[in-house]
Amino acid sequence: MTRVLMGDFSALHRLGLEDILRIDGIELMDTAGTDVLARLLEALPDVIVLDLDKRATDELVHVIVHRFPAVKVVACSSRRPMMRIFPPLHYGEFYESDLDPALLTSAVQA
Repeated sequence: MTRVLMGDFSALHRLGLEDILRIDGIELMDTAGTDVLARLLEALPDVIVLDLDKRATDELVHVIVHRFPAVKVVACSSRRPMMRIFPPLHYGEFYESDLDPALLTSAVQA
C-alpha cells in the first residue's frame, strides 16, 4: 500500500485531490496540524503531494529530496493542469506531466 502525505492546499483543492487518491492501494496520512517536515517525520510516507504554486514549495522540495531521498514528491499546480514529479533517489531531478485524475494516481503509485 502506498502511503501519501498531503501538503498544505486550500480546502477545496485538498478535497478534490483526496477524492482522486482514495482508491485501492493508496493510504492518505492524517497528520494535519503541523508543518510538512514535522508530519513527514511522524508519518514516514512513500509520497508527498504538495501545492506547486505555493511560494515555499521549491525550497521545501529541495529539503525533502536531499534529506529524505527515498520519498517521492508530486507537486500539483492549483492554477494550471500540470504537475511535477520528483522520483525517489533522483535528488531534485523532475519531470512534468499533465494533471488529470488517472495521471495523478499513476504518478503516486508508480
